[in-house]
Order: sequence, then structure tokens, then C-alpha cells
Amino acid sequence: MRDFIHAVKKVIPFFCLWLLMADISFSQSKTAARKPNVIIVLTDDMGYSDISSYGNPLIRTPFLDEMARKGVMATSFITTSPTCSPSRVSLITGRYCSRTNLLWPVGPGDKRAIPDEDVTIAEMLKTSGYITGAVGKWHMGDYGTALPNKQGFDDFFGMLYSHDYRSPYVKTDTVIKIFRNAAPEIYKPHDSILTGLYTSESIRFIKKATSQQKPFFLYLAHNMPHLPVALAAQKKYPGHSAGGELGDVIEEIDRGLAAIWKTVEETGQADNTIFIFTSDNGPWLNAPQRMYDDGFTKPYHIGAAGIFSGSKGTSLEGGHRVPFIIYWKGHTLSNTVLTKPFANIDVLPTLAEWTKTKLPDRIIDGESVAGLLSDKNYSKAHQPVYYHNYTLEGVRDGDWKLRVTKKDNKETVELFNLSWDPSERVNLFNDPKFNKKGEELMELFNAYPAK
Repeated sequence: MRDFIHAVKKVIPFFCLWLLMADISFSQSKTAARKPNVIIVLTDDMGYSDISSYGNPLIRTPFLDEMARKGVMATSFITTSPTCSPSRVSLITGRYCSRTNLLWPVGPGDKRAIPDEDVTIAEMLKTSGYITGAVGKWHMGDYGTALPNKQGFDDFFGMLYSHDYRSPYVKTDTVIKIFRNAAPEIYKPHDSILTGLYTSESIRFIKKATSQQKPFFLYLAHNMPHLPVALAAQKKYPGHSAGGELGDVIEEIDRGLAAIWKTVEETGQADNTIFIFTSDNGPWLNAPQRMYDDGFTKPYHIGAAGIFSGSKGTSLEGGHRVPFIIYWKGHTLSNTVLTKPFANIDVLPTLAEWTKTKLPDRIIDGESVAGLLSDKNYSKAHQPVYYHNYTLEGVRDGDWKLRVTKKDNKETVELFNLSWDPSERVNLFNDPKFNKKGEELMELFNAYPAK
């Protein structure tokens, strides 16, 4: 008996070690099998150079700068449309806006809306067991099947269009409301509370998803820094931004994102969460007079497009070239500035690949750029990207861009090499040395797949 007990005592440590190793192995396989969470942050009318990592000397965005340092900061990310609704529908469906008939921003009561038959990122990820939440500005339709809860989002908290759909900016009898799902919760919200509310709701959603032990998709679409920003900047900050009112609202977004990411870390999700930050289009440098009729909105409340020409509502680079930061620990490149072009329509197919989710049974215009974002030796050329500004106005293929615009029944054709001339100052279309390149780009332009 004594010999038996002695033998058991010798075996127990090895048995405990085996249990420990088995538990570690099980935990590792469980972690490996768990699908990554996804957070997409979309700002409104943010210019290419409105945050410090993209060159702003006054506006401080330490959280976004850190995410750019840990991950990828893209300098040639293209939003395929330079205005609100068309850009958003392309991001969320992976399709050019001309396929959805959302060719320009839609206001209250507009019958144009995201089609029910189109499949959003949320609808796609729900097939893989995701809990989905949309927080902030929707602006893809305000009725029926166009509402967020009908487009794959389990939870919605936000407003259905921009915060300027009120007097004196827009003539409308609609009262701006913040909805919780389909029910109005806050009427006439003050601009100063929007970013804080969206931050709190995003944190609430992440905690809810974590408690349910499900992967989550959070689509956080801020109203700022779309005009007006002066009322939003009235909020009392620890210290006002050196970048003025514009800096105040952008720095508040950055602080909010830091708080959201802290929640991701505290819930143990940081190593398995894809974080994406971008904007719907460039800055509203050409804002109409109605935006200044409040008596306090100023031209310097609008951001900047850096070295790029143009602005929101134009097919010049300033309207389409926006910040793009992505981080997923151990999967995306780190501390990388990516100069190769890709577009907002690529986000959906890239997430499909990373989450191992089947692509929607629809024509998807984007392509997965998972390899581009994760492999420093990736060399595959991206397919041409089209610029749709109410109508088709441009195509980019590599460093080359063709722009075709019409005014007063007169057509203007421009050819630029965006590597040599990112500010689009020299039109090469009539230069004999580039006739062949112009012809090639014109053929691509005429072959636009989403007519």
C-alpha cells in the first residue's frame, strides 16, 4: 500500500502538468478559432491633413498616431465618391454607388436609399455569428428597409443624416432626432453632446457583445468634423486645441477612440480586434453660403486636404484622398506607411477574407487587400479605381489618373501622374509623349463596370 501511495505521488505532478498543458492548448486553439472583432470608425468631411500623423502641425491626435505607428497608415486610400451618401454606401456594400442609385446625399423624406437587396458588411458578418452595432450618422436612407436595423445591425444609436439638416443650414420641417433603433430618444440634440454620446454608446455595445461571448462588428460614424463645428467646440475641454474649433472636435474624437480602445483592452479583445479609421470624403472647402448664415461658422472651421487640389464634391484628389489607418495585432504590417492605392470598396471583401466569411451573392466591385496590408513584399497590382462624383468623372490605374468633367456642355479631359504630380497641376493628356497612356486610361474610363 505504501508503495502504491508513493507511486501515485510521483504520477500526480506529471498528471497536473499534462492538465495544464492541455488547458493551454485548448485555450490557444479556442483563441485561434475565434473570429476577429471589427471596428470601423468613419469621420465626416475630414481632410487628408486634419490629424497629426497625416501632417497637421496643430491638431494633436495621440491615439490615432499610435494606431498608425502600430499598424498601417495609407497615403493613397481613395473614397470612390466625394460626398456623403454615395461614399458610405460604397464602403458598407463594396459596390460603386451607381449600382445602388445613391448618387448624391439624401435628405429627410428622400425616396432614394440603400437597396434592400444589397448586402452590407453587417449583414455579411451576421452569417458568421457576429453581433453588430451602428453608432452615429447613417445617411443612407431614413425609411423602411433602408434603416440600420433592416440592414444587418442588431443595435443602432444615432441620427439618420447630418446634424446640419436644420435652420439656417437646410430648409426642412424635420426635427433632428437621435434614434435608439427605430424609436426617437433625443430631440434636437446639441452639437456638443454628439461625440460623447457616440463614444459612450460604442463602449456599451462592446461590453454587451463581450458579455455574450460573440465576435462583434461596430460601425462608428461620427458627425464631426462636418460643419457646423463651432457649437460642438463649446464643450469645456481640459485645454482647447491649438487647432481652434476644428481641432477641438477632432481631438475629442481622438480621446473618445482612446476610451473605446481601452474598453477593448479591458475586455481582453485587443489582440483580436481589427481597427479601421477613415473618412467619407475630403474637406468641405467649397461649402455654400448657407453654412455661414448662422453668424459664427467660419471658413477656418473646415479642414484641409494637404498638398492635394480640390475638396468635397470634386473629383480632384482633395475630394477623394482621405486618411486610412488600420491595425490588427500580428496580422497587419506594423509601423508602415503604405503608398500603393486602394479604395473604400475594398473594405468589405478584405473583411470577408480575414473573418473567413462568404462574400455576398452580389457583384462586388472591390477586391481584398489583405495581402497588401499584411505582406511587405506584396506586389500584385490593384485593379483600376473609378471616381464617381454624381456621375463618372475619373479612373485611376496605378500612378495614373484620367479625369473627365463637363461644364456648360464643354468636356475637359485631364491626365495626371499622381506620383510625379499629386497636386494635379500639370495636365499631360495633350502631351504627345503620353498619348498612349491617355488612350489606355480612356479605354478604362469607358469600360466602367457599374454603368
